[in-house]
Formats: sequence, structure tokens, C-alpha cells
Amino acid sequence: MPDTQNPPHPFQLHEVVRDFSYLENGRPREGVFVEALLGKVVLRPLGATGPEWRVAPAFLQPLDPRETAPGTCGKPRRRPL
Repeated sequence: MPDTQNPPHPFQLHEVVRDFSYLENGRPREGVFVEALLGKVVLRPLGATGPEWRVAPAFLQPLDPRETAPGTCGKPRRRPL
């Protein structure tokens, strides 16, 4: 039986996504997908320490091509700063 509390999401752990719920200088901020929790998605800042935040999945968009955050599992496509 499908879980109606937590619908499936198209994101993978440590995937970089764009968050359109809050714009910084007219551009969406980027975050790293952590988990889906109670109908929201938990993101952490990309490449910096800071608080995690929750956002509705409708405001998120994956990067094209999809990317894994640097310093996590997999081989990231981003160059280190």
C-alpha cells in the first residue's frame, strides 16, 4: 500500500536541487536534498555550514544535468571552489 503521508519524490540523497520558494537576487537558491519528511523536503546549504530548511516539493527543481553535491558519495560534476 502506498504511503499517502509521504508521496514519492524524484530526488536522490545528496542531489543538488534549486529551491524556488525563496529567491536570492532574483535567482533560486540551491540546496542539497537530505530527506522527505511529513510531506516536505529537507535541504541543507550547498558547500557551507548552516541550518537545514524544509520546503514543499512543488518549489523544487533538479539541475540539468543532475548533480551530486561535492564531498558526498558519488563523483560530483562541480569543480571545488
